[in-house]
Amino acid sequence: MIDVDNHKLMFHPERVAEWKKEEDCYPIYVEIGPTNTCNHRCAFCALDYLEYGRDFIDKDIMVSTLKNMGEQGVKSVMFAGEGEPLLHKNIGLFVETAKKSGIDVSMTTNGVPFTDEKIKQILPNLSWLRFSINSGSSKNYSQVHKTKKEDFFRVIKNIRKCVEYKEKNNLDPTIGTQFLAISKNINEAPKLAKILKNIGADNLQIKPYSHHPSSINDYSVGIDVFNQLEEKLTEFDSDNFKVLFRKQTAKRINEGINYSECYGLPFFTLIDSKGNVIPCNLFYKNEEFSYGNIYKANFNEIWKGAKRKQVIEKIRQQGISECRKGCRLDPINRYLHRLKNHEPHDNFI
Repeated sequence: MIDVDNHKLMFHPERVAEWKKEEDCYPIYVEIGPTNTCNHRCAFCALDYLEYGRDFIDKDIMVSTLKNMGEQGVKSVMFAGEGEPLLHKNIGLFVETAKKSGIDVSMTTNGVPFTDEKIKQILPNLSWLRFSINSGSSKNYSQVHKTKKEDFFRVIKNIRKCVEYKEKNNLDPTIGTQFLAISKNINEAPKLAKILKNIGADNLQIKPYSHHPSSINDYSVGIDVFNQLEEKLTEFDSDNFKVLFRKQTAKRINEGINYSECYGLPFFTLIDSKGNVIPCNLFYKNEEFSYGNIYKANFNEIWKGAKRKQVIEKIRQQGISECRKGCRLDPINRYLHRLKNHEPHDNFI
């Protein structure tokens, strides 16, 4: 089973050893936001405090950046960011370029803008594709995603098309889905699981809501309510369709942390739709914490530049008390904290 509820740094011992020696390394994973335009206005969006824009990252700059990242050792990218990646007219080219540059590629999308042409261009180059679909009925979907009811049927149709194209062409990418459990939709999950299993999706991830410190809304549900949902979904789990319940993530959101700084920053970064290279999604529209911009320097120059070191030191000094609970780097931070803090019996392997 694919573990989606933990980190995978143990599979990159050379990079971890470099970090342990130098306290820095080249990133393994980069999230890229090709645009800040979105066709939905999801109630739960962590970035609801941002104004949706009309920025589309330059084609030539992005292609050059992806090639540069591949040459320098970036292992994976996910196209997602602060908007809907499929709305960028060159998204297919970006995916192809990343793959040809030796980078594993993934995408998170609401799936509505998929066309047959985009499926044909994108799917063969992906390791995984994740549809964000957060309801099992058109009425509730329109309320949660804040869009028209017809979009629910369109995304279901597009998931089915992706499954059929994958099977017809003997492709490898995992076609998964994600359901963010919030107060508005928690009773919709079983209906969605039944639909997805019937149309041949590979999995359904049930993810707990984690409130972004800057978010306007808060749709948190109690951990007891979240855990009860697992019982209702067990019947849908099978060899061909997996229900991946993010129980450990939910637990981490509701418990304290044992580390005092974000050790994971060297292993991950984010490129936004304006070309800013930033530590994580806490720092959208915050120039003070931008490592640099790919319109002004290439990725390698930014990563090895003095500005990035200054930003990381600034984050270290201000601490992580205001950070998002259960964030992407949380399990990585716990692991790295343990590596840096030996216990008496560690040599008794």
